Amino acid sequence: MALMGIDSKQPDIQLEPADYPALAVLYPDEMHFFRSIAQPLDLAADVAVITEGQQPQFLYLVHSGLLRVNKRHSNEIFEVGSITPGEVFGEASILYDAPAGAEVRTVEACSLFQIPGEQVREVLKSNERFQRSLSQLAEKRQAATAVAVNPVFSKLPQAVRETLLYNAQFVSLEPGEKLFEEGDADTRFMFLVLAGRAEASMRHPHDPSKRIVFARISAGDEVGEISIITGKPHAATVTAITPLRLMVINNEAVHAWRKRYSDFGYSLYACVQRKLQHSLEAMRKVVDENEARARTVDTLPPINKAVSGAESNSED
Repeated sequence: MALMGIDSKQPDIQLEPADYPALAVLYPDEMHFFRSIAQPLDLAADVAVITEGQQPQFLYLVHSGLLRVNKRHSNEIFEVGSITPGEVFGEASILYDAPAGAEVRTVEACSLFQIPGEQVREVLKSNERFQRSLSQLAEKRQAATAVAVNPVFSKLPQAVRETLLYNAQFVSLEPGEKLFEEGDADTRFMFLVLAGRAEASMRHPHDPSKRIVFARISAGDEVGEISIITGKPHAATVTAITPLRLMVINNEAVHAWRKRYSDFGYSLYACVQRKLQHSLEAMRKVVDENEARARTVDTLPPINKAVSGAESNSED
């Protein structure tokens, strides 16, 4: 991969394991191997080291400088984090052999090391602790990104979001697996998609062999929130299209946040309102107006009831 803004004179720096907590689990021979193949890079400011959608190539280690992580979601660009000396990045693409989920760009001049992904994977196969270390890092970053780009959860104070991430639990689905089905009464949880794609569908009201697909779901999207607002069983079936990774959020916490943080409560209501309107448009194609509304927008309670008890709270 050619990067614009690289100084042709490579910096005289050494890869020291003590500088990188993620490498602390490597055995001495593995660390020696990484030191022998790590290529130092000297980058100018405003250089895209990784572009979103790029195929995996390297694991990067930051020696000096500051980098920014940007994520495209719903035709907007979100700044979702920063990377500082001692940190590594590019781990998710290497672990999952998937395109990069975000852009990483230098904010100022940076010195990095890059290690070829193929060699990193070889070490991952033989070192379970290294595998677990990078997996935990990747999952934490995926969750932080999903919360940052989500129009509902981004309304929570930073301290609440950090607590949410700290206590987060995760679930994975294979293609074809269902997260929940239309009519399911178990509505204890909602979910944030970290990686992968899914679809939401309803049974055709007059032909049980057919389904009406009315939403495509991707990283950063919320799932299961309609039941929180309507108080009814799940209105749709959510099925994984690709391998799907989600963060699980207890609805008791969501109800508490709705009451305490008005911005969050109203954003959640608006999100459900938009989805039910979208479902209405899909249902109008197969049933009459009254039935379409009864199955969608008419299940939405008045906003003052749905967000009852919500109070403005500007505290962190």
